Amino acid sequence: VNRLNGELPLSADELENVFDTLDSDGNGFLTLDEFSSGFSMFFNLMEEANGCKNRSEALYQSQWEERLAGSEDEEEKHFCMLMESLGASNVFEDPAEVRTLWAQLRRDEPHLLANFEDFLSRVTSQIKDANQEKSEMESALKRKEATHDNEIQRLYEEMEQQIKNEKDRIVLQDHERFLSRSQDLEMQLSSKERELEQLFQKQRRLECQCQELHSEQHVTKVENVKLKQTNDELTRELEHTNQELVLAQEQLNLLQEQSCRLHEEKEMEVYRVTEGLQRERASLLKQLDLLREMNKHLRDERDMCFQDEEELGPNSKKQILVNGSCQNTSVEEGDSRPPPQRRHLQRIISIEEDHLPHLLQDDTQAQSPLQQWSEGEEENIDLVMSDIYPAPSSAQQQQQPVGNEGERDAPTSPRGQPVGKETSVNEEGAALPPDRLFKIVLVGNSSVGKTSFLRRFCDDCFYSGTSATVGIDYSVKTITVDMSQVALQIWDTAGQERYRSITKQFFRKADGVVVMYEITSEQSFTAVRQWLTSVQEGSGEDIPIMLLGNKTDKESDREVQSGVGKKLAKDCQLIFYECSACSGHNVMESMVHLARILKEQEDKEKEKTIQLVSSPSQKKRSCC
Repeated sequence: VNRLNGELPLSADELENVFDTLDSDGNGFLTLDEFSSGFSMFFNLMEEANGCKNRSEALYQSQWEERLAGSEDEEEKHFCMLMESLGASNVFEDPAEVRTLWAQLRRDEPHLLANFEDFLSRVTSQIKDANQEKSEMESALKRKEATHDNEIQRLYEEMEQQIKNEKDRIVLQDHERFLSRSQDLEMQLSSKERELEQLFQKQRRLECQCQELHSEQHVTKVENVKLKQTNDELTRELEHTNQELVLAQEQLNLLQEQSCRLHEEKEMEVYRVTEGLQRERASLLKQLDLLREMNKHLRDERDMCFQDEEELGPNSKKQILVNGSCQNTSVEEGDSRPPPQRRHLQRIISIEEDHLPHLLQDDTQAQSPLQQWSEGEEENIDLVMSDIYPAPSSAQQQQQPVGNEGERDAPTSPRGQPVGKETSVNEEGAALPPDRLFKIVLVGNSSVGKTSFLRRFCDDCFYSGTSATVGIDYSVKTITVDMSQVALQIWDTAGQERYRSITKQFFRKADGVVVMYEITSEQSFTAVRQWLTSVQEGSGEDIPIMLLGNKTDKESDREVQSGVGKKLAKDCQLIFYECSACSGHNVMESMVHLARILKEQEDKEKEKTIQLVSSPSQKKRSCC
């Protein structure tokens, strides 16, 4: 269109309209058929428009057609000369449409005939160029095909040569192998002949020895008589020994039954005590929550009193001092009362008679888990108690309202009798006792979610504001594994470096260990090998270890891929799980899997127990 813009007396918009009208399929270019059919339709439309002009012109139409029929031969000659001059006589397969279009332009639009001839010349030139390119491409394709055939022939010959060489090589190898095999067989035959000669020599020596044995047989018979007498005496002694062994076996069985019964009673004792301690811990936590609420309420009242004092002037302060003397007296009396004495509850912990003396030396260290909180939490508790039982001061006596006495004297949550053996027995009398009891230690870096995992497993709940564990904490959960009641005593350890020495003491008598890391912290996963080394050094024997990746609910922040954890578990022969204490994913499944492995391991140990079984005595008979 850009080339035709300078050659035709039409604007760019008009050329675009003509091109769009002729491009019927909308593919962006025109073919000869599209161009011819488009111009034919255009002239047909013009003829239809011109046919309605006048009836007078229609009268002369028949005469005009006769004249045109007479001049068809002349137009044919002129068109042939035009096509020969353009060199397009052999370009078009069917030039009838082009001739019709040329003749119509010549009759109706003679001023466009020159443009059409120029256009036809350019189209002819382009078609010739296209035909030339086509012939060149065909020749190139033929050359390429010939080259490809030659290459195929060469590859075929090379392949035949390689097959021949490989066949010759295999034949040569078979021949060499046959020669080697024949040499080996000859060597084996010679060695067998030598062995046969040696056997003949041994046979001759054995015959000589047999003759000597016959000579010694008489002496052996005499000795045999003496041995028979000795055998009778030993038989009588053996019967007596068997009777004593039966009695000893009965006593041993009785002692084993007593030992098993004592062991089961001891495990039930530990289970009851830990259940009681867990209930006491829950009660103490409730009391702490109540103390915090009271502390918050008292602080709010104190702040309100300070605010009222600031708003009032000095004169109002004096008036309050005069009017509130009676109230101050009552407040001082309420404040002067000593705080209720706290009763220290002794904590009983047993890990297979490993009492951890450096942790449980006296009653102060053996108290409830409240004694093991961090220093910051102890300061908070002291602040709560100071707010509940403050020291009398003039400012507080002037600002303290009378109604606070009832709030200060409000009792805490009721406490039952001290947790102990009898209380646990009464409360658990209705429940079925567990068949197995396993001790599991939970280790890992700080803030990986050990305490949240333990709460999700035991209580099926999640607390986002869980503080760091200080020292050691524990919980007990009874689950059903393969139709058996299994009690899991899970010890939650602190992940800080300063508590590592305490944590190692719990590995020696643990039945299983859970090493936890955080999938969003590569540092916690790097520390897993150090924890595994501590477990192996502390346990002293092979115990089931489970590698547990926590916080799968934070998949977008993952830094440790699951494949890396599986590879480490495979290298160290660990149980591998990924879980989420927040959503509860794989929490119960992983612990049930570990409990099942512990149960199977204990069953195997019981099968390996050696039991003395008395065998019936058999009387030995002499050989003669």
